[in-house]
Amino acid sequence: MNFMDAWEQIIAEQERERDRLRANQITVQVDDKKKSKRNDHQKEKVIEYGFIERDLYDENLFGRFELYFADRDALLQQDRFGDEIAFGELADEHAVATAIFSYLAEHYSQFLEETPFAISYNPIAEAWIIEGTLPPGWLGGVIYIALAKENGKLLMMYGTR
Repeated sequence: MNFMDAWEQIIAEQERERDRLRANQITVQVDDKKKSKRNDHQKEKVIEYGFIERDLYDENLFGRFELYFADRDALLQQDRFGDEIAFGELADEHAVATAIFSYLAEHYSQFLEETPFAISYNPIAEAWIIEGTLPPGWLGGVIYIALAKENGKLLMMYGTR
């Protein structure tokens, strides 16, 4: 297998993973400043997300393992934004999506471009982990967010490069 065949195989695998994450959609209102520098215009943005169960023994979690199976203190140490906010109890991934995507639309709308999002549950910290994705073949970083299940407190939010 030559380099181009291997690259095409990696891109196809990334696209299959992104298709799995397109299971659910939510629409949020986002300020659109592109049309006018002085006036904000609201536009609707469709965000796609999917629930992913993480396996402790999955070899593909290398590098992200500290998020999906970390305790609460380890997640709090990762926070780089310092936002103090709580959304209330988050029972499932749909409640998580409703809370966090509305918040991102209002405060950090640039991160909504990382759709589809992967939402998983960290049973050790009892927290929801939200992870952005990049289009297949793109290099760069994504946003990672952790929300406490019992009160929806924003535990951690940071972006990679």
